[in-house]
Amino acid sequence: MAQHDGKIFGIGFYKTGTTTLYDALRVLGYHTINGDKLGSYPGADDGATLIRQIDAGDYRLPTFGMFDAFTDNPYFHIWRQIYAMYPDAKYILTVRDEDRWIDSCVKFFRHRRVRPMRVWMFGPHANPARDAASRQAWLNAYRAHNAAVREFFATRGHQYFEFDPTGEGGWDRLCAFLGAPIPGQPWPHANPTKPDRPWRPAWRRLKQRLGLEAREPTDGDDD
Repeated sequence: MAQHDGKIFGIGFYKTGTTTLYDALRVLGYHTINGDKLGSYPGADDGATLIRQIDAGDYRLPTFGMFDAFTDNPYFHIWRQIYAMYPDAKYILTVRDEDRWIDSCVKFFRHRRVRPMRVWMFGPHANPARDAASRQAWLNAYRAHNAAVREFFATRGHQYFEFDPTGEGGWDRLCAFLGAPIPGQPWPHANPTKPDRPWRPAWRRLKQRLGLEAREPTDGDDD
């Protein structure tokens, strides 16, 4: 069903409907990866290897040869370097109202494991629910990211598409952008933010005490 035959990069921040975009691209026939999770591709190790490669200045990630389309981290964080390698690709910025977005981030990440990619991006502010400074650090990063993307693609509209997958909820504009026929199935609504399960904080503290999960970085830690 897919029509665009080049790479597609979702360059929207966490919790902007990236999983919904991932599901939509898969329905359209693109072999798509969403983030850096264990098991997401052969050799995936929760982003640790990708971080080392990027920090060494090598942006030609192994996943580029495995997939057609990419959403979430590390792709949205290195979009400039990706563009230098794939200047003919399609780029999709997923967005949400910033107040709803930051509230969603705080609820979703509050008691979840702090994964390497978030420490890499935010250091001691890797958990946006930690305190007011962390919440603000995420808001600042979100605003700066979206502003930079919009400025860069202002004269590249043929390869740039911006939308809110959680609010727009339809195939028309995405399919028009990709030159793909509208599929005969409903628009996906993936990964809604739900209230924390009551057992999650205690379970996370237990794993930290047993050494099964790293504690959150503090201001004195190295990023």
